Amino acid sequence: MNAPSAGQTHWVVRMNHRNRAWSWVIVFATLAVHFWGQGHSLLIWGLLALQFLVYPHVVFLRARHARHPLTAEIHNLLLDNFCFGVWMAALGFPLWCAFTLFICGSINMAAFRGRNGLLMALGAALAGCLLVRALRGQWLFLPDTSLLVSFMNMGGLAAYLLMFASSTNSRTVALHETRLKLRQSEAALQQQLQDIQSLQAKLTDQANRDALTGLYNRRYLNDSLQREFDRCARNGAPLSILLIDLDHFKQINDVHGHAAGDDVLRQVAALLQQDMRSSDICCRYGGEEFLLVLPAMAMDAALARAEHCRTRLAEQPWLADGRWVSVTLSIGVASVPAAGMAPEALIALADQALYRAKAEGRNRVCPPAGLPAVDLAEALPMRQQSA
Repeated sequence: MNAPSAGQTHWVVRMNHRNRAWSWVIVFATLAVHFWGQGHSLLIWGLLALQFLVYPHVVFLRARHARHPLTAEIHNLLLDNFCFGVWMAALGFPLWCAFTLFICGSINMAAFRGRNGLLMALGAALAGCLLVRALRGQWLFLPDTSLLVSFMNMGGLAAYLLMFASSTNSRTVALHETRLKLRQSEAALQQQLQDIQSLQAKLTDQANRDALTGLYNRRYLNDSLQREFDRCARNGAPLSILLIDLDHFKQINDVHGHAAGDDVLRQVAALLQQDMRSSDICCRYGGEEFLLVLPAMAMDAALARAEHCRTRLAEQPWLADGRWVSVTLSIGVASVPAAGMAPEALIALADQALYRAKAEGRNRVCPPAGLPAVDLAEALPMRQQSA
């Protein structure tokens, strides 16, 4: 099994190894001074060296290669406290040495497991003390330490706490930077999402628009017409459509060129849009055909609206691609009360009305065949007076 690299080792394992490796050297030196002159055997000196100089690296390797490094490191911390309990009891609980070992072990467990970790640390240290009590058969209580040992314990404890605080600060700074990067990434992703949504809306709009005139295209009409029919049916409102065709448009292309024809189409589209309500839909229906959907508008109002469009266009001089051209419209109007008809049938009626307008000489507005003729020149002012 290949050893993980330092970057792959859990940060808790790395931090505790660093803290153990440095601070336990100070603890070893402190206990060595405390031991000195007490006549301890080489075995005790060897155990002391193994515990505080070798042990930190052994448990680091164990946690580093464990399947669950963090769990293994928590077990290492409990083992630390158990060993501290053994040494405290074996030394006779020298006040400063015991305090230093207990605080160092407890802080680690409390930092990673909270209140339960503190209780676990106490339990592990007590277990170590009880083991020595069981082996020795009695408690040894020698709390006094020399002034040098006391100062060394203070220095060692301070060094450990400062290393722990430094590690905590490093993690806090790293966490803050990570959160900042995440917020920046989130903001960037949010902006990208907004850009994508905006682009999607633009693409959808482009897909629904005629490239030449900017009006809605037939695809949009097919998607929206049934929706408008359903809305008018729910509201009990009429719905009308105007099917508009430019008279003799082929001649404009043949005589003045396709550039002029395109210019005419753009100008007619702009004129049709000038009187549009927010609910109206204006589409380029075919080559030179336009279709207006007029929700909540009955036949008489639709005829007046169509006549108004026809008159404005016929009276306006047209300059297309630098040439003066004459442009007129033929308009077929169809209407249905409460939208009680299929959209295709209503368009077919408007197409019949348009055919009627062309058959009667063009440049005129006609309803479907069978409806009474309307004097459109008088219909608009009469309607305005009644309004």
